[in-house]
Amino acid sequence: MFDILFARTFFIVGGMLVITAITALINKGFETAAEMWLSFFAGLGLLIAIFFYADVFPTNLILVGLFSALVGWQVGPTISALGERYKFRKHLKDNNIIIGKGQDITKEQREEFATSFDSTKYQSEWNNTVFQALFATAIAVFATGATVFLTSIDFSFLNGFLFISLIILLIMGLLNVFIFRSHMFTFISSYFGAVIFTLYLLFDFNRLEAMAGDESWATAIDISVNIYLNIINLFLDLLTILSEFN
Repeated sequence: MFDILFARTFFIVGGMLVITAITALINKGFETAAEMWLSFFAGLGLLIAIFFYADVFPTNLILVGLFSALVGWQVGPTISALGERYKFRKHLKDNNIIIGKGQDITKEQREEFATSFDSTKYQSEWNNTVFQALFATAIAVFATGATVFLTSIDFSFLNGFLFISLIILLIMGLLNVFIFRSHMFTFISSYFGAVIFTLYLLFDFNRLEAMAGDESWATAIDISVNIYLNIINLFLDLLTILSEFN
């Protein structure tokens, strides 16, 4: 039986992901730190506006489109930064340069890297890593969706646990940005985040199933944005993990 909430949700999520992919391909890096922070706070502002105008059509869809474009504008530089680190590690390995645990590269190594590094040499390998992260994210989305829609398990019990876990993850991220600045800390957080956002997919698909028949735009926008953010965060966490192992 056709359900308008399902149709709207999957249409919105799909559109948001397409817009995000386009703007992520356009922007490969921020020109200044000010641009980075401006896009971050603009994204927060748009997210607040989305939920404020969630039931106002077509304003809600316009805001959702702008938000997903801005997220892509931020995701692009993140993917590029992970790619440069990945290629740099490959470069060091191919040249038998060993960086000990807890050590940083020397000034001479940085200069050598800048003059001899061929950015296209490892591009194919990096593209494969990005594809693996995309494929793994797609599997997680289909697997969690199938688990919810093909079983009778009620995943609403995850609500409290996931909220507390997300707060912990956010605090860990802020501490790492302003205090620890540890790559290992980021790596561990990525594992933690991958689990949390996979469980959040279960929770939000469960919400979608439970609210079937609701024809309000507010419900469709709410669930769509949450599923979209789960997918984006899961992809970035998986890409961070895979970039260390490939």
